[in-house]
Amino acid sequence: MYGAEKAATVSQTMDWIQTTFDCCGIESSADWSNLTESRGALIWTMTHQNDVPTSCCKVEGEGCGIGRANGTDTTINNEGCIMVAANFMEKRMVLSWVLLALFILIELGTILIAFILRNDPWLPDVLRCSNEQSEA
Repeated sequence: MYGAEKAATVSQTMDWIQTTFDCCGIESSADWSNLTESRGALIWTMTHQNDVPTSCCKVEGEGCGIGRANGTDTTINNEGCIMVAANFMEKRMVLSWVLLALFILIELGTILIAFILRNDPWLPDVLRCSNEQSEA
């Protein structure tokens, strides 16, 4: 429903995605010329045949997307947003795994230190296990 007055939120969201991630369409900028009624975009194709939204343009300006939905134009972002989003998530997954590994190492180190200190003769009685205090 991109471009419809009733679906302003959809249009704004798609514009934000395309502007933020420098992408256009789902698979490529050619998607804008292949829209069908089933995709909820009849309004766009009736009034903008072979056009892409301004948010697809590398340098946004009035009418910069007119007649550029061919998938090869160099003045617009031709890469589809689905691939850009997948790459974005993949990069974040590596960071997530690194942070998880670091967290596990810190936890293992804490457990190891607790076992070492448990039998430390210099440890104050207040911090010793209750079994050792009752024997003394």
